[in-house]
Amino acid sequence: MEILRKTLKAYILAILLFILLTLLLAAIINFTGFKEEWAFAGLMVILSVVTLLLGFLEGRIMERKGLLAGLGAAVIFLLLILFAVGSIFSRSFGVESFSVFYLIPLVTGMVGGIFGTNSSK
Repeated sequence: MEILRKTLKAYILAILLFILLTLLLAAIINFTGFKEEWAFAGLMVILSVVTLLLGFLEGRIMERKGLLAGLGAAVIFLLLILFAVGSIFSRSFGVESFSVFYLIPLVTGMVGGIFGTNSSK
């Protein structure tokens, strides 16, 4: 039960950080000369940072198999975000929602899981 509680806290922290960083990116795009064409790249950076942190936290929670813990956490988080965005903008959530660029946050989640597992030793 303790693992579930810690995992839920990690996901809540990741979602809050994602929302705050996304709002910061939106403000930067709106109020500065930052080009809108770079918004997707900015979101990929935000997703990568958040999945790195989430993978790190999950690796510390699981204390072993950090690669799988980080990858699993990143996959679940990415699916949650894609589902939420698809629901908000009333777009269907399907295979066309996935891009090869989404592998970057998955890899950073795996790296975070490895570092999280090794940091708890």
